[in-house]
Amino acid sequence: MIHFHNGDVVANAARQAGLPGRHVPFRETLVSGPVRPNLGAQEWVEERARYLSEHYGENLLRTRNDLLEQEQAIDRAREEEEVVLWFEHDLFCLANLLYLLSRFSKCRRLSLVWCPQPLGTQDAEELFKQYHSRYPVSPAMMSAASLAWRAYTSEEATDLNRLLDADFVDFPFLRDGFLLHASRFPSTVNGLGEIEQRALAGIDAGATDFASLFPRFDQSPPRFGFGDGEILRHLRRLASCAVPMITITEAENETPPKALFALTPAGKNVLEGQVDFIELNNAGFWLGGAHLTRARLWRWDGNARREPRIDALAEGAAEDLKVGLIRCSL
Repeated sequence: MIHFHNGDVVANAARQAGLPGRHVPFRETLVSGPVRPNLGAQEWVEERARYLSEHYGENLLRTRNDLLEQEQAIDRAREEEEVVLWFEHDLFCLANLLYLLSRFSKCRRLSLVWCPQPLGTQDAEELFKQYHSRYPVSPAMMSAASLAWRAYTSEEATDLNRLLDADFVDFPFLRDGFLLHASRFPSTVNGLGEIEQRALAGIDAGATDFASLFPRFDQSPPRFGFGDGEILRHLRRLASCAVPMITITEAENETPPKALFALTPAGKNVLEGQVDFIELNNAGFWLGGAHLTRARLWRWDGNARREPRIDALAEGAAEDLKVGLIRCSL
């Protein structure tokens, strides 16, 4: 038996609790950067390693080797008597889980701990309860995961709209997770994604240091599931774009991170909807398989949503879908 956990904290806690089997942390950040389908193993590792190295300050050679070893561990795990995946109801975990479900579509026995509460805060007794409550991944759940992974990795972001109008009773949080993902695209209101919107709004409300801004970004339980490194990446982008939205002063080599922020006049205007962020700063970033550029841009219209339709994925229903992500260009 082998377990794949959402990071080192839970993997270490499961080992210390004495849960049977081998416990492996899954170390990836598929919620960010290019996540393109149909790549060979070497090309996949190389693209992911270069992105992680460039945006998170990791050593490229070490990152490449770590990802290659992780991919090889996944290949070997298919021969295990049972594979157990441990993840939480947040967007960060969902992206990683969908990838692993796609990799373990053919294995002897695949089980899941899909938890609505953070696993890293649970004690040994609670982890044992989670272990004994694991359940086999059903064909219906695997089918939904396959559909979701194809949409997440598609180069055409409007493919996500079909996920937003379906109710996946066999896969809790799937639709909610994809609504969070879609909200990261530039809005039709001011060009900010939800992450940038929350960051600027928090600073404007007085959370001008990282210690106060980070906890208010994603209320408990966290549904984006971003760590401090991911939030800092977004804040640095807001400070380094062509027309900066914020100023940032960081203390070097501090853990947890220490930084001070202030809105620029342009940031205030964008936050108030007087100016569009994308028109000022262009795009040039990835969300799943979609590469947002001046020529290929999608915007999120959060007001265009409606109640989910159970039959939205049925044949012939596509014409009735209300669009949430809109294809456009500058």
